[in-house]
Amino acid sequence: MNSVSSMKKIRQFIEYLFVLLFYSLISLLPVSIGSKITGYLCMMVFMSLSLKRKEKVKKQLRKYLNLNDKESHRHTKLIYYHFGQNIAELAMIKTMLKKKVFRYPKLPSQDRKGNIYVAAHFSNWEVTGIPSYKSGQKTACVYRHISNPFIDKFVLRRRSLIYNGGCYEKFNVTAMDLVKLINNNINVALVCDEKRFNGINIDFLGHKAYSNTVPALLARRTGADIYAIKADRERNSNYSFVIDKIDVRKSKDKNNTILNITTKINNIYSNWILSNPSEWWLWNHEKWKQKNEE
Repeated sequence: MNSVSSMKKIRQFIEYLFVLLFYSLISLLPVSIGSKITGYLCMMVFMSLSLKRKEKVKKQLRKYLNLNDKESHRHTKLIYYHFGQNIAELAMIKTMLKKKVFRYPKLPSQDRKGNIYVAAHFSNWEVTGIPSYKSGQKTACVYRHISNPFIDKFVLRRRSLIYNGGCYEKFNVTAMDLVKLINNNINVALVCDEKRFNGINIDFLGHKAYSNTVPALLARRTGADIYAIKADRERNSNYSFVIDKIDVRKSKDKNNTILNITTKINNIYSNWILSNPSEWWLWNHEKWKQKNEE
């Protein structure tokens, strides 16, 4: 191991120790208090120290939602506040599962095969597997690893409490792996609102954006049903959930089927975002960036 690599590992471990220290402190508090404190801390840090990122978020809010500067500033503050809440709530997920209220409709059966659940980076997307967990259904999730391996393991241990069907890193799992899970009566949970240049370029909030086609491909391959799931944040870190079935009627034209399903998912996401823009984390990402802008 060279000196540069060694220094990187040391830096990552120090970052991890800070995370552990912070977790040790907030875990002494009720979840709702820890969530609020972390929310305010994140809001202050991002709004004060990450000026370039803050301005990028405000610019996107003005461009894609036609908000004025005052409105975009208010929403930007809330975006970072909610992200801080999510960090604390995931860290304390074991306590949340025991003590918090989660209201959700009866889940569809997975006796024939698993279902496909699609969420967005909206509200606290980390808790969208809880209805399946509480209902005794096996659900697997696909996640993106964190670059710090120590923090990645810390987060993965907490996600694994909810997703007892397994947690699969997005760059190490194949479509056929997910097909096998579904055919073995395990639900598959996906977060599908990120920009995907290998997807299709369709409308998202009225503007062209590259969109994830994996849910449509899986549904077409397996015949599984697709459900959009959204966590609605309530007082004191309690949550209610909205689950909507997506029409996945097939046509002989594979591309048309994929287009129709992906468009329906995008429309649902758009409605969520329009209902509460500050709950969507991906204002921080360049969702609408085109290939020729790379």
